[in-house]
Amino acid sequence: MIRTMSEKENEISSPHEKPAVVSARINLAIIIGTILFPLIGIAMGFTYFRKDDPAAKKAGRNWLILGILMFIVNIVLVSTMK
Repeated sequence: MIRTMSEKENEISSPHEKPAVVSARINLAIIIGTILFPLIGIAMGFTYFRKDDPAAKKAGRNWLILGILMFIVNIVLVSTMK
């Protein structure tokens, strides 16, 4: 019998633990997406920064900062290419 990843995670964690708001995979995907397209980080950062969970706020703040920095870097790179 083949079990899925979520079934394995459910066996490991206790029933009273709540799942992480931002998994490592989602965090990495948003960071890569933000580097390629800064508006992703700005939008996702703003969305998660408004949540009540402290872990979500931290992830949202990080994505928002990265998105703004990458946006500025893109502007600087485009202006120096002219």
